[in-house]
Amino acid sequence: MGERNFKKNSKTNNRKIGRTIAIAAKPKGISAIHSEKEHRKQQKLLVALEQVSKTLTVEVDLHKILEDMAKIIAKAVGAKWVNFWELTPDKKAVFISAHYGMTNAYMEHSRKYPIRLGTAWIGRTVKSGKAWGTSDILTDPNLIKDLGPKWRTAIRRQDYRALLCLPTVSKRGVVGGMCLYFPGVHPFTDFEMRLATVAANQAATAITNAQIFSDLAAERNKTIAIVNSLADGIIMYDPEGRVTFFNPRAEELLWVPRKLVEGRNLADIRLQQKRRPKETAFLENIISISTLPVNDFETKEFSIAAPQKISFQVAKLPVRGVGNENLGHVAVLHDITREKESEEMKLNFVSVASHQLRTPLSEIKWALATVLNQDVGPLNEEQKNILGKTHTTNDYLIRLVSDLLDVSRIEEGRFGYVFKRVQLYDAVREVFEEISHPAGGRRRQLSFVLEKPDRALPPISADASKLRIAIFNILDNAVKYTPKGSVQISFRVSGKTLSCIVKDTGIGIPRDQQKFIFQKFFRARNAIRVQTEGSGLGLWIANEVMERHKGIVTVESAENKGSSFSLNFPLDPRDMPRGKVEGL
Repeated sequence: MGERNFKKNSKTNNRKIGRTIAIAAKPKGISAIHSEKEHRKQQKLLVALEQVSKTLTVEVDLHKILEDMAKIIAKAVGAKWVNFWELTPDKKAVFISAHYGMTNAYMEHSRKYPIRLGTAWIGRTVKSGKAWGTSDILTDPNLIKDLGPKWRTAIRRQDYRALLCLPTVSKRGVVGGMCLYFPGVHPFTDFEMRLATVAANQAATAITNAQIFSDLAAERNKTIAIVNSLADGIIMYDPEGRVTFFNPRAEELLWVPRKLVEGRNLADIRLQQKRRPKETAFLENIISISTLPVNDFETKEFSIAAPQKISFQVAKLPVRGVGNENLGHVAVLHDITREKESEEMKLNFVSVASHQLRTPLSEIKWALATVLNQDVGPLNEEQKNILGKTHTTNDYLIRLVSDLLDVSRIEEGRFGYVFKRVQLYDAVREVFEEISHPAGGRRRQLSFVLEKPDRALPPISADASKLRIAIFNILDNAVKYTPKGSVQISFRVSGKTLSCIVKDTGIGIPRDQQKFIFQKFFRARNAIRVQTEGSGLGLWIANEVMERHKGIVTVESAENKGSSFSLNFPLDPRDMPRGKVEGL
């Protein structure tokens, strides 16, 4: 039965099996009724197929799986050799990857000289995706003319007569092939073809799974290599709080060996620390990180003191699966020690410089006031004009120095607060009178309105002096950027919130820049055109003060249509700040 017979009978058998694979029909003269001998043979083949399936479930090494499958199939069908062929990396040829009965030298020769697709029996099989074979390679009339003397000599020397090659096909396509070599003439039955095809498909499954596992392992190793080389510490927790990953950088930053924490939850780590306090002295670092109150996608600064002082920015990132299931979370530790030290040095410099500048500026202000009041002699109009501008500039410098000092104290944690019951209206009125007073030189073409509430406002918990700073900065901002029009202050009680609303008819804030206005040193582009002077610190300080009062500042604005700032304070005693905060 030759190559032509396979093709001739393929259509008939394809209808029976439902596969696009060329198979051999039974030789003529064989009865359709199976003999007892053939029945036992079929049972043997089924047992072999069962063993092949079992091999797939108990083995994980691909080479071992294929070697075992080759041995089982060879013994079941009486083959001299069985081998599996694998595609080369360029997918243009095949070589033997596992076998039964062949010499290792033949296998190595196959690796060194792979068979090109479309040539020889296996090359044709892999390229076409169909079975190729013959029951007698030496007498098949369709093959004798294709076989030269060298091939016939080689076949006789290797002592095989029948050959069957089947493709190993998976969802990825043809991944290789399987060949069975028989020592004598061997007509292939339909049953043998079916079982051989199933075995080949199972081999394809094993090969595909091995490739998938290999790809996954490669990706996993690549990911681990990348994470291990990061400059940030990475700690991964499962949903139960167990540490599942701890990269080398985390070991360095926290001075905690990976073996002490991986696979353990917080309770286990604490128990370890309790049992071996000397060996696990720095486990407190990982405990502190694990219990840090931080929400998903948020960052928080954190410092450790031992064995050396290190400052971190800790970010918490949730880990989700393909179906959005919770797989735990990751803590990312970014070392900001150098930045904090640099920032502290700058703050110290600003603090010292501001202190040194405040005294001479105050003396200059006193001297200018004395001259302007003509206490030391009369002035002409030009002199008054020049000294008036100098006095205004000096006031700006004093306010700038005060702002810098406030920023320095806030960031160093020395801007201490003492919270008491305060009437918001009284605090606002004091600042309002200072800013709106004609002697302050701020009235220009502005009208100032302070709306008195119809009834007494509920008291708030506040530090009166710090509260006045926040109110002053908001009002001062409204006055500076309202060349003409009005500045109006009103109050509103809504639920458990008391609001002070400062509304102006000034230049407003461009919509795309409103999200930046509470950042240090930021000034909107239209503000810079109107007022070249300005530190960009007033609103930042006001916002910081409000945060310490557990309140918020909100803004509504449109360019050239004015702005409305709202200082919102909590009225619920549970939400109000109490006692002393920071530096006191």
